[in-house]
Amino acid sequence: MQPRLGRWPLAAVVALAGLLPANGWGAPKRPPIEVENLRVGFTTGTSNNLFKVGSWTPVWVQLKAGDQRFTGSMELVVPDDNDTPTTVHQAIDLGPGESQRFTTYTRPGTVDPDFDIRLSDPNQKLRMPRIAGTSLAKFDAIHADETLVLTLGKPQGVDLIPTLPGFSVDQSTPDRGTVIARLDAAGGYLPGRWYGYDAARAVVLDTNDRAVMASLDALRGRALVDWVRRGGHLVLAVGANWQAVRDSVLTPILPALPTGQQRINDLGAIESFASGSTKPIAPSGAAVMVAKLEEIEERGGKVLSRAVGAPLVVRGSHGFGRVTLIALDVDQKPFSSWEDRGLFWVRAIGLRRMNVDTSTSNAVVMGGTGRIYQSGVHDLSTKLRESLEQFQGVKLISFGWVAFFIFLYILLIGPGDYLFLKKVVKRMELTWITFPLIVVTVSLLAYYAAYVVKGNVLRVNKVDIVDVIQGPGPENAVPASGLIRGSTYLDIFSPQNRDYNASVIPLPLDRDSPASPDDAPARLPVGTDVTLSWFGVPEAGFGGMGNRTQMSFSSGGYEYLPAGGAEKLEGVRIPIWSTKCLTARWFGPGPATPLIESDLRPAGPDRLEGAVTNRVGVALHDAILAYNRQIYLLGEVEPGATVRVALSQDRQLSGHIRDKINNYLPKQPFYDNNNGASINRPDLLLGLMFHEAVAASATESAMASNTLNYLDLTGLLQLDRPMLVARIDRASSRLALENAPSTPQVDQTTMLRVILPLNTTGPKK
Repeated sequence: MQPRLGRWPLAAVVALAGLLPANGWGAPKRPPIEVENLRVGFTTGTSNNLFKVGSWTPVWVQLKAGDQRFTGSMELVVPDDNDTPTTVHQAIDLGPGESQRFTTYTRPGTVDPDFDIRLSDPNQKLRMPRIAGTSLAKFDAIHADETLVLTLGKPQGVDLIPTLPGFSVDQSTPDRGTVIARLDAAGGYLPGRWYGYDAARAVVLDTNDRAVMASLDALRGRALVDWVRRGGHLVLAVGANWQAVRDSVLTPILPALPTGQQRINDLGAIESFASGSTKPIAPSGAAVMVAKLEEIEERGGKVLSRAVGAPLVVRGSHGFGRVTLIALDVDQKPFSSWEDRGLFWVRAIGLRRMNVDTSTSNAVVMGGTGRIYQSGVHDLSTKLRESLEQFQGVKLISFGWVAFFIFLYILLIGPGDYLFLKKVVKRMELTWITFPLIVVTVSLLAYYAAYVVKGNVLRVNKVDIVDVIQGPGPENAVPASGLIRGSTYLDIFSPQNRDYNASVIPLPLDRDSPASPDDAPARLPVGTDVTLSWFGVPEAGFGGMGNRTQMSFSSGGYEYLPAGGAEKLEGVRIPIWSTKCLTARWFGPGPATPLIESDLRPAGPDRLEGAVTNRVGVALHDAILAYNRQIYLLGEVEPGATVRVALSQDRQLSGHIRDKINNYLPKQPFYDNNNGASINRPDLLLGLMFHEAVAASATESAMASNTLNYLDLTGLLQLDRPMLVARIDRASSRLALENAPSTPQVDQTTMLRVILPLNTTGPKK
């Protein structure tokens, strides 16, 4: 006989079962939000998370909400060049159980960063633990002194470039070589903002890939176009899919208009275009279909390669950038099977072989011999950083003297104190008094000495390079007011331990701006966008982006603001008598009235005639007028003055720049910046602005300019775009510093470059 269960115990069991969770005993509760996937940068086939150190990089984060709606923000944290954490913010809003991919952008400053993620819901005061990016993905870095070429679609042969002599990645050379990566358009991993392409020297687009063309919708295609307008180089091949190109967002920037296809029987022009090619692209007389390109002159294009009756390679300008159009399907035969197609891409992209002679990598070679090279310095951006660290009125003590005084201090508190108490006083117990007395005295003397040589003044060394296109231009992308592009590089010397909030505000060039307090609200001009970040150097030594063992002296990090942007830096810690280098880039509509009035016409190869008039309102110092490979020395041009170009002295641009090399690359192999010759900033900036002109004419490899390559507009000179370059005594931007102890003393250098129209039809005067 089994005992029967009573009525009350049975009811208790049923009630307890109703209180248990439906998914069983001990089932974990779903988190409010979780990270499902992390994708960084670009791909090479073997790596899906490739980024370039020192460049803005797109980051895609897949998030999934829990059982309730999640509204909050995502923080992405990466270190800068000093290993100080930097944070970008992205607003997020997910419904219950919803999974969504969010795109943000960050700028890593080391070769082995971690892309840390933190999610927070301010409404519920919920802050999730930080998620290490290395727990989600493996990352690969491209060094700052490597050249990155991005591909879209399947352009055959671009991947052969690193196999060519002078382009392979070599860790023993300063300019390490060329890396080829691709954007995963099929997976939807395309940047939605222009600085998502910041790492690329050029983007190669195969328009015969229909999936890629479909992905370049109005938004993502616009980001690519904006990158070109700011100085990028887009190389695109158009063939059978020419109609899709005509219907895309790319049409306004093309240097020629594809109107159909035509048959040609000779591709010898392509073989000649690929300098050094010895292999035929197709059998003689073989028929090949190419795109028919029209309206070349109307769009300001320049034919680089032409078959009989058919332009094959056309290049034109768009804003401050270039577009190279290839009238051939590069994913199909005969091009895809051509052995020398790698050489073709080198010419189409405009790449140059790196310095393969490592025997002199630690020696100084004078400017007149061809190589502009100095011990320990591999990139011109390092020289710009050094020039910004030369503060007037601040004497920096060399490391040798510091090491000597440290040695004396050790002798004083060690053997000196011991021998004094042992032999003179003969009371060793007095070390409890002498030891702290020595420490305090030496500390006070060190502080007083630092105060004397470094002072208590907030100082800023600031450089502006401002480029102006006076519209309208032939590329149909320059408004009537023109375009302006600014680049600012600055170094802040802080006399106190401070956390600064910094922003850079563009100023009008055609008039003086009234003084504004440093804590005034930062207001950008209408239609102008600004990105502000840290400024580092690509060297592998201490403090460079190539150093894997960085050491941060900052106790915390700083943030980019606003959410989803980088117009302002908040909480930048600068210790006492230390510096912090920053850089800003801005872009927007040009001045309402022309800065330079001009009437210029071609007068033979590389020659101009006409006149220019200064309407800036301040004097133009050391002005030159550059056209193709030649320049005209205009000298000092006062406000309102007119200079006839035909009466001015002309010479080669490369020779003019090379004559100034010793002003920023001294001949001495080892020198002290503080006790030796100072760096001439205007001459250095001129070298950065036309670096390719020197590299193209050098008998040996020139010092690289990879980090600041976007400053080089030599490519536009080759498209018959005259440029006036001068130094002016007027700032083109203002540094707004919040929480500053005083108004900073600013040492300002401004270089102005104006791209002028060229009259090819009007009557001569």
